[in-house]
Amino acid sequence: GKDGHVKVFAKVFNESNLSTVTQFGVDIFDAKGILVAHQEVDVNIEANTPEGTDVSTELTVKSPHLWSLDDPYRYTAKLYVSKSGEEKDALTIPFGIRTIRFTAENGFQLNGKTIKLRGGCVHHDNGLLGGAGIDRAEAHKVELMKSAGFNAVRCSHNLPTEALLHACDSLGLLVIDEVFDQWEE
Repeated sequence: GKDGHVKVFAKVFNESNLSTVTQFGVDIFDAKGILVAHQEVDVNIEANTPEGTDVSTELTVKSPHLWSLDDPYRYTAKLYVSKSGEEKDALTIPFGIRTIRFTAENGFQLNGKTIKLRGGCVHHDNGLLGGAGIDRAEAHKVELMKSAGFNAVRCSHNLPTEALLHACDSLGLLVIDEVFDQWEE
């Protein structure tokens, strides 16, 4: 199969009064925790950068296990900053590798297969629980949609919580993330 290309964009912050050179690294692990890709680059960071320094890199995952609706396989990226071999900060992010295409002839395609979207609109609130983002309630909402046969969620003019997005990723639901519903202004 084809290789997967993972592009990583981050901001690195330096709150000290000294400019420095650090290493920005990315490790990608498969679902079993096996390292499948690694990249490390030197980054020059100016002193006192409250806006951060942009860093980017691209990694290749050989013959990746593709994320799909029936097999929502996820990798984990560990992003880290180190100085002289000592890790200073790290962040882990789960993600899937897939291809998406829209064409007039085939409509929406996921990994080369045409998919008809069977979705529902989801508002930010959780019924009687109110408008607060409660992680377990968000996951439960996604579980109910998946078990009812939905394969997609439209976030109805409200920014979704990270919990809702992670639940969709881990259970195999596509997301139409809509920020607002004003098309004229």
